[in-house]
Amino acid sequence: MGCYVINGGKQLKGNIDIQGSKNSAVAVIIASLAVCGTVEISNLPDISDVHNCLQILTHLGCSYWFKHPNTVIINTENARLGYIPTALLCEMRASCYLLGAELARFGRCEHTCSGGCNFGSRPMNFHFDALKALGASEESRNGKSVYSARGGLKGNEIVLPMASVGATVNAIICASRAKGKTVIKNAAREPHVCDLACFLNACGANVTNYGTDTVTVYGNKHLHGASFRLRGDMIEAGTYMLAPLLCGGRISLTGAPSEDLSCFSELITEIGASVSVSGGKLTVSGGELRAFDVTTAPYPAFPTDLHPQIAVLATACKGVSSVTETVFSGRFAYLTPLEEMGLKYSLDGNRLSILGNTELKSASVSATDLRGGASLILAALSARGESVISNAEYINRGYSRMVEKLSGVGAEIGYK
Repeated sequence: MGCYVINGGKQLKGNIDIQGSKNSAVAVIIASLAVCGTVEISNLPDISDVHNCLQILTHLGCSYWFKHPNTVIINTENARLGYIPTALLCEMRASCYLLGAELARFGRCEHTCSGGCNFGSRPMNFHFDALKALGASEESRNGKSVYSARGGLKGNEIVLPMASVGATVNAIICASRAKGKTVIKNAAREPHVCDLACFLNACGANVTNYGTDTVTVYGNKHLHGASFRLRGDMIEAGTYMLAPLLCGGRISLTGAPSEDLSCFSELITEIGASVSVSGGKLTVSGGELRAFDVTTAPYPAFPTDLHPQIAVLATACKGVSSVTETVFSGRFAYLTPLEEMGLKYSLDGNRLSILGNTELKSASVSATDLRGGASLILAALSARGESVISNAEYINRGYSRMVEKLSGVGAEIGYK
């Protein structure tokens, strides 16, 4: 159990290199199981979720090695069904992508356990229904649900009840090797879904209309190895974009996917921040900030994964701001440690109101989840004095080299 130690109240200035997308990485790594061959994935973030995904593949007969710290080579030629420790599966939500990947490769899947942050109800029925539409059937063996496609996977129309990222990913992976044409309606449009589609296309799949709410997949059983570079991480970039607004100063981000951040950039610009893109860098500086009212929703709307971080920004704005959460009902656990740091708020159902012009104070607090942990980092950077943030393993699931990156722009931060 590690912790971050931050002496806050320092102005920040300089450049931060943005990692490859965490959400793209975990989907692409698991999807490589559907490929028979060797894949090279570059711009890979050095985070625990990535290493856990790679470990999962080793339990399925795959091998991997790092060409350099941010490029991995994965060989899936000898992949086979095998036992994966439950503890490893339950480390992260992305393990649920094994449903689509194993069905695509082996016509069978037994691993239905998935973990990740606890945000309340995160049902899997959308995933199961999508796979059943492609020819999978469910049976119970030794108290465990087993999904198999004895007659082979066949393309079909899938209508998702909501734009679920996980169900969309599973459906695309599975359909990439199904016979015939699959149309996925009400598909998620997130950038990492697009990255997954581009990766599979590089491997010989035919996925079209990704980035829209109707994705079409023409199956191909003979997917081959390929090289693929991940896009930049929009959530890491969005998190660091808020740091100079809370602490003062000016930060430039290299490798930030500015096109993916348009909704977020528009919001902070409207309330008084300065955001510019030039020479491949996205630069942010602060000013007098006004209160805001934002609602989270699937991409391209405001992302739920930046909800806790924007709540911290509200303390530096003039007036009362609000965040309405429509994606995850249990997203608000991060409020308890932030309250210890001086956050003043009220919560009415899924609508959070935050009092601005509030000076946060240093404290010893514990992260409750990945993005909630990032919000504590931002709060500690802005609060004068020493803060200690424990349960750092949550934060390390999604942010690489945080101490190095923040120290490089003037923060006093350490890890122990």
